[in-house]
Amino acid sequence: MFDPTAFDNMKVIFEGAVYDLDLSGEAIVTQRHDYIDLATMSRLYSIRLTLDENSSTYADIRLEATIEQLAAELLNQANQFRIGAFVKVLFTWKQEEKSASYKKLITSLWGEERSYEYRTIFSSHEDPKEEIIIDFQRIVTEDMMDDLLEMLHHVVKTLQKLY
Repeated sequence: MFDPTAFDNMKVIFEGAVYDLDLSGEAIVTQRHDYIDLATMSRLYSIRLTLDENSSTYADIRLEATIEQLAAELLNQANQFRIGAFVKVLFTWKQEEKSASYKKLITSLWGEERSYEYRTIFSSHEDPKEEIIIDFQRIVTEDMMDDLLEMLHHVVKTLQKLY
């Protein structure tokens, strides 16, 4: 019988919490991706939230697991701290005069000690966008699901402040 991995368990619980927010009207799910890269044996689950379907401001939350996490779990390695997923949060908005204040707001809400990557995205198909990627740079385990779910609510609070 199939025994789900820690990544699968975390994804299912997290996805349920996200869709609960969607059902309650607190946030709207506008996009969802669930990738398995067979070349690298990695997994990526990404879900996009916004507060208004017509808004160009949204957040993507990503769970990522590499072959190291899968191998550690399947081989029952003693190094249990490698079992889980990496988490990243991306906030994206249309490039405008408020970009500097958005960046400042997000870094103040999420803490100066985090690792941030700032991007400007230019496209011939749509207006330029700004993006901040928050990388927690550590593995989140199944034991930390409460923290992950709390982070989800913090994402919604941040979106509310950006609106």
